[in-house]
Amino acid sequence: MNIGMFSDTYIPQKNGVATALKLYKDEMEKLGHNVFLFVPKYDINYTREEKNVIEFPAVKFPFEKEQRVAIPFSWKVFKIKDLNLDIVHSHDPFSMGILAMSVSRLLNIKHIGTHHTMYEYYLHYLPPIMRPPVELTQKVVKNWCLKLDKVIAPTNNIKNTLIEYGVPSYHIEVIPTGIDISSFDNPITWDLRKEYPSIKEEDRILIFVGRLGKEKNIDFLIKVFSKVFAEEKNVKFVIIGGGPEKENLELLAQELKVKEHVIFTDAQPREKVIDAYKQSDIFIFASYTETQGLVVLEAMSAGTPVVALGKLGVYDLLSQEDAGGIMIKELNEDDFVNEILRLLRDNTLYEELSRKAKDFVKNNYSIETCVKNILDLYEREIMSGEDE
Repeated sequence: MNIGMFSDTYIPQKNGVATALKLYKDEMEKLGHNVFLFVPKYDINYTREEKNVIEFPAVKFPFEKEQRVAIPFSWKVFKIKDLNLDIVHSHDPFSMGILAMSVSRLLNIKHIGTHHTMYEYYLHYLPPIMRPPVELTQKVVKNWCLKLDKVIAPTNNIKNTLIEYGVPSYHIEVIPTGIDISSFDNPITWDLRKEYPSIKEEDRILIFVGRLGKEKNIDFLIKVFSKVFAEEKNVKFVIIGGGPEKENLELLAQELKVKEHVIFTDAQPREKVIDAYKQSDIFIFASYTETQGLVVLEAMSAGTPVVALGKLGVYDLLSQEDAGGIMIKELNEDDFVNEILRLLRDNTLYEELSRKAKDFVKNNYSIETCVKNILDLYEREIMSGEDE
């Protein structure tokens, strides 16, 4: 198949959607398909080496500099018909998603979309005067979904959310985003203790990976860590990621008198992030916006037990039997602290959860399974179009 994927984010941006797209592309190409990515130009000084990535002019989003807003007007649009695309797959409803909609209609080919992001939880990045009501945001998502031939939801919880927006159940396919499990088999090359000498050999490591934004509740995790540290002194908290909240989080760590024990690494390449998971003892997570929670799956794939807030997609993961993680139902500091301490102190429980976590991801969330399900959906939609 010749597959066209359209997205407003892609590597080297560091987020779940960008990572998922790279995994999709690599796996589909491994199976012999041609995948063409249509994405914003990341930076005028950034040159891509990857084949079949078509970049469009873009500007930095004024209120979040890491994000890009594509301008989907380019001579490259006229070349798309020469690619003989069999299917179009968009990954957001905005500029590149609008282009995907136009391409599918002009070429009369099926259009699949994946709902990756709960946009209503990100409205705080807009100034109040430009901030749309939550209801309008949900309506935009609903209208986009209804114009697609099928919409993919990463979890049943997100499917139910889309149904609440007004999207019919039959219009939605649940296909979880997969993990490249084999990448976790490589030997560790980034030694956290060597890079950050404040982490002693005897220290246990708690880790968070993700964007440093308000919606991720990292301030809550630092407060939790300060209480854990009060009980267990040989513990460090490693925070991997960049974002607008970093300065505020550093100030909070200082106020709570744990600054020397909280390590901010900034954003790191995927290879280093995987190394960090593998050297850590517990992954802690309190975001309430995740459509699935890829970082939760990544931690589990490394055999790192998870203590996480069970909302939206994370609930769908950790509520499953033998998931290998501990789910906290509500945002309660003491509940998090108690479960973290229990894991740190109970070696039998720790080893059991570590084993279950790796098996759970391997058996249910491999990128191979995910891509097979997406390709099956493509083929069904293409066949249904031929029958019409």
